[in-house]
Amino acid sequence: MAEHSDRPGYSFDPGPPPEASAYFQNRGLNPSFSWEDVEPQEHATAFTVAKAMDLDVLEAIQGSLQEAIDEGIPFQQWRRELTPRLQAMGWWGRAEMTDPLTGEVRDVQLGSPRRLRTIYRANLRTARAAGQWERIQRTKRALPYLVYLLGPSIRHRPTHEAKEGLVLPVDDPFWAQWFPPNGWGCKCHVRQITRREAEGRGISDSPNIPTRQVFNSRTGELRQIPSGIDPGWETNPGLTRQRHAEQFLAGRLDAVDPEIARVAARDMATSWRAARILDGTANGTVPIAMLTEELTGTLGATTRVVRLSSETAAKQASRHPEIAQRDYVRLADIMSDAAILQQDDRNMVFIERGAELPWIGVVKRTMDGGELYLTTFYRAHSSRYVRRLFERGTTVR
Repeated sequence: MAEHSDRPGYSFDPGPPPEASAYFQNRGLNPSFSWEDVEPQEHATAFTVAKAMDLDVLEAIQGSLQEAIDEGIPFQQWRRELTPRLQAMGWWGRAEMTDPLTGEVRDVQLGSPRRLRTIYRANLRTARAAGQWERIQRTKRALPYLVYLLGPSIRHRPTHEAKEGLVLPVDDPFWAQWFPPNGWGCKCHVRQITRREAEGRGISDSPNIPTRQVFNSRTGELRQIPSGIDPGWETNPGLTRQRHAEQFLAGRLDAVDPEIARVAARDMATSWRAARILDGTANGTVPIAMLTEELTGTLGATTRVVRLSSETAAKQASRHPEIAQRDYVRLADIMSDAAILQQDDRNMVFIERGAELPWIGVVKRTMDGGELYLTTFYRAHSSRYVRRLFERGTTVR
């Protein structure tokens, strides 16, 4: 009999929440030799599998997990379909691999049924938690408290068992670290409740969080993590992504790691705010992508954040009704490596590299250079059209 954790329906009932799907889809790729090579905060923005150093392997695993989340594929089916793909790519069984940190050739475990189970469980639970956090933030005025609950495990960690029934406000600092899952195989979860239910259960005082020191043998770093949480699980991935999106919204991600900025841009492009701008039910603007530092400099702008206005969204809906919200998510990646067709003091026409029918768009800066706006975005309809654009270096409609 399959465990609850092997059936996405347990985590995604009555169906896969769009927030969980978007959280997972928007992550970048981070090849790593060891799980210790990736900081806990990085896991919120990057997908990684230890020993998956080849991007093709990493993309295959990420893509298959995305299908599992979106289509509710249970573990046994997911493993059965993915295993031959990984075997054909040579990522299976034991193999010799060079540790990029030390240069040492080591005998390591690549793919195996046990590893696939760990990968499946960890990623689906994390996606569910991040999606749940986003929904919690949207509904916290009506449901302002969370209660910590144990999952269906036969045995529980004593430190997790001690948290059962803990009731705290949604924005209590406790949830920044103790938002489950809190370790490998952890099935704990939270439920969002009303003030009346919270008072009936008994609202807890915000607890002191004892810590322990852990040593990262890869980096030599000593850090303090909450006692009872496995190393690498001491962050709330949904909260981390939320904070990045808020910083992006406020224009404060100009100087950070480009991958964090791209993920924040993807998150904003899939947000409810962007959806309302695109469907015409809200006015104003929403950040939706970022330019590279080089392109920002050539345009003479003082910000890298590209915004979409409700006026442009209405124009886009009229001229290009075939474009969906999910297509705007691609802007973050396209603009990180776009080719430039034409540029003047305030406008830049860009085109996606390496695609037979590429996406094309225009970014315009304001007179003072303080803001950037997407004014056109669409997909080329034929290869002939693309050739003509390059031949003429023309302004696009």
